[in-house]
Amino acid sequence: MNNAKLFTPYLIQAETNANLTALPLKKLLDQVTHHKIVLLRGFKPLERDALLNYCQSQAQLLSWDFGPVMEMKVDKQPKNYLFTEGDVPLHWDGAFHQEPRFLFFNCLQAPKVGNGGETVFVNTETVWKTASESQKNEWQHYSLSFHTEKLAHYGGAITRHLINIHPDTKQVILRFAEPVGEDYLNPVHVKIIGKSEDESHAILSSLSQSMRIPQHLYQHEWQEGDFLLADNFSLLHGRNSFHYHSPRHLRRIQIL
Repeated sequence: MNNAKLFTPYLIQAETNANLTALPLKKLLDQVTHHKIVLLRGFKPLERDALLNYCQSQAQLLSWDFGPVMEMKVDKQPKNYLFTEGDVPLHWDGAFHQEPRFLFFNCLQAPKVGNGGETVFVNTETVWKTASESQKNEWQHYSLSFHTEKLAHYGGAITRHLINIHPDTKQVILRFAEPVGEDYLNPVHVKIIGKSEDESHAILSSLSQSMRIPQHLYQHEWQEGDFLLADNFSLLHGRNSFHYHSPRHLRRIQIL
C-alpha cells in the first residue's frame, strides 16, 4: 500500500499566456475520462460568458433555475451549506436532479495559503479495485437512500445501489455520499436500506473511511486562474472548510 501511486491531476501548463478556447473541449473531456482530473494553469482569464460560450458551443450543459453557471462563493444569507465557509461532505453532483458527466471549474479568487478551502476529490474506481474481497462482497448488497429538503437548487428523495458501472470506462464506480448533519444548512439524510439506524451509521462511517484513504484522495489547493475538469461519475468530491472572510470564488459548469 505504501508503494501505491498517489491520485493527482493531469496538468496542462500553458505557454506564453495561451487561450484556453483554442483547445478542443472534446479532447479535454477525453483526457478527463482517462485521468479523472485535468488541471489547466497559466491560461488567459475568461469572462463568464466566454467560458459559457466555449462550453455550450461544444457540449450539452446541465441547467438549473439559476442557469448553467454557478457562482460558488459565500452568501451573506445562504440557504445551503455550499454557500458558507464550512466543509462540504463527499458527494457526486446531480444526484437529486440529473447527473452531469463532467464538472468544469474556474477559480476567480483563491483562499490564502493555509486558510483551507481545498476541493477534495476521491477516485472511487481505485477504492473498489483495492478493496478486500470481503468488502466487495458486502458492498455489492448495499443500497442507499438519500433525502434532503429543497431549500436551494436541489432536493428530494432517491435510492441508489452503491455499486455502479461507469458508462464509458466500464469500470466499477461507487455512488456514495456522506450524510450532511443537522448542524449544517440543508441537511442530507443518508441510510443503508434494510439496516437499523445503528447498523447503517456504522456502515456509512466505514465507507467514509474507505473513501478517505490517502491513496484515493486528492485535495486541490486552488490558485487564481485555475481551470479544472473532473469526472463526476468516477469521482466523489467535497470541500475543506476555510477561514471566515477568506476569499474563495469558483465558477462551475456541469457538462452532460
